Amino acid sequence: MATTTPNFGWAVPTSTDLVKDGAVAIETLGDSIDASLVDLKGGTTNQVLAKNSDTDMDFKWVADASGIPATIFDAKGDLIAASAADTASRLAVGTNGQVLTADSTAATGLAWATASSPSYTWTAYTPTVAAGTGSITTSSASGRYIQIGKFVFVCVSATVTTNGTGGTYITVTTPSGLSSTGNESVSLFRENAATGNTGQVRTSGGTFILQTLTNGYPAANGYNFLFGIGYEVA
Repeated sequence: MATTTPNFGWAVPTSTDLVKDGAVAIETLGDSIDASLVDLKGGTTNQVLAKNSDTDMDFKWVADASGIPATIFDAKGDLIAASAADTASRLAVGTNGQVLTADSTAATGLAWATASSPSYTWTAYTPTVAAGTGSITTSSASGRYIQIGKFVFVCVSATVTTNGTGGTYITVTTPSGLSSTGNESVSLFRENAATGNTGQVRTSGGTFILQTLTNGYPAANGYNFLFGIGYEVA
């Protein structure tokens, strides 16, 4: 007399079955297995088997949804970006030199854009010229500067027309509001009207200090000093 398998209930012959009963049981078993596995048939390349319902042995073939399919890409440089929750979209590659930027109006929230070149503008200012000791009778100066973040570069032309009692060193003011930090910067000046001599320029808070290379007073009547210096602002 045939019995059944414990999990699927398929009929199988027992050791006491007559031959003819065993053959029938085997035939029944084969039919049962065939019917149970029928959902394994079919499917296409790259599909995967998934449960169709909570019923045992009820399957179906579906597209593999475990990852983003390679077919989303169309060209070299394409990117994947989300266009909504749980939704992958293709972002086509930009053109040479473009940069990826956030763009809330774009479908993916991203867009390729032309990189903007930084624009820095020179600003003119009028420095004040003075002496470390005594006083200069007549002087004039012009300057311009450019600022990039905390870095400032200044170009100055300062003329001591009449020196008077000026001595020790020359001071030239920095652009308004752009005093140097405690990190002192040092550069060179050229006396451009009479001697062609060079000397030292250093930052000191809101002024540039000019002296000879041996720390002497650099000016006399009619001297013109040209210099450029970069420094860190406070």
